[in-house]
Amino acid sequence: MSGRFEIHISGRLSDRARAAFPDMAVVEVPAETVISGWSQDADEVHGILDRIQALGLELVSMRQVQEPDDA
Repeated sequence: MSGRFEIHISGRLSDRARAAFPDMAVVEVPAETVISGWSQDADEVHGILDRIQALGLELVSMRQVQEPDDA
């Protein structure tokens, strides 16, 4: 389960919550915050989800983003 992921969280993240994802992009969109970045394996993905839960954040969705083929 490696690749690029996009995680949607309900609401806006505090500075403390943003700091929990130092290697990921954190972007606010209306009513949600999108956290995106790369994962090397399933353990790393589970670690990210554990951080989301520990911070009490509401997970809206998570998806693996396919990179376009180099043509």
